[in-house]
Amino acid sequence: MIKRISAANRHPTNRSLEEFQRYWADRHGPFFSHTPNVCRYVQHVTLTEAYGATPAPTHDGASMFWYENLDALISPPPSLTLVEAIPESHRAVYDWYVRSSRYGPPDRLTLAKAVSLDDRQLFDRSTGWPTAHRRVSVVATEHVVIDGQTTQDMVKAVYMVARHPGLTAAEFRSHWLEDHATLGSRVPGMRRYIMNPGVHDAERVRPPTHDGFAEMWFDDLASLQAAATSEAWAAVQADARTLFAPPVGLVVARERVQKDSRSGVAS
Repeated sequence: MIKRISAANRHPTNRSLEEFQRYWADRHGPFFSHTPNVCRYVQHVTLTEAYGATPAPTHDGASMFWYENLDALISPPPSLTLVEAIPESHRAVYDWYVRSSRYGPPDRLTLAKAVSLDDRQLFDRSTGWPTAHRRVSVVATEHVVIDGQTTQDMVKAVYMVARHPGLTAAEFRSHWLEDHATLGSRVPGMRRYIMNPGVHDAERVRPPTHDGFAEMWFDDLASLQAAATSEAWAAVQADARTLFAPPVGLVVARERVQKDSRSGVAS
């Protein structure tokens, strides 16, 4: 399986934080779930109580997408029109995007184009410098460090990282997946730990903004914040300063499964 992360911040003027979170979870997420070549889609909407705390989020959220293989990502099937892609039985999505003709004639407008238009009014897609705080895009494969059980009530710290200047891709990958992983596995209270190193073959389709991302599960926000005061966490951060280029992206959230190939589109 191939996995992609996309992290972003909300549009600066269109909505309050609460309105942004609600629209992303209840409108945009179920809409994008109809994308046919995506097997699994999980949203990570940053917890409001995590802002300004330690560790402090840098992005308002991140989405993760799973594909059967790299070809499924690189060569998707032709996009259907909204009428073809959204069944009327998916009432909330159909009424909001299709029946309303929100972005154009639903019998001519493709799903891909409509998703792009919905994206632009939801997220900060401005191109002014600097851009690091606005977007993250990495195509990766999973490397499981701690294979623990998780629940949707758990809190995740999702770190998005680029290698420190002067490190080759091979040096970065070796140290991150071995030495740094060993340090991270000692953090108290962490239930599951996955590293996601970037797939370089995907660069021809979507140039990556980072070299990979890591996912760390904890029972709750208090457990994550307590772990951040530990000696093990301090050792990880010391190693990170020689391994990662600033700024390191972070989302602190709970998983919201919008689509899973085992159960279809989440409602």
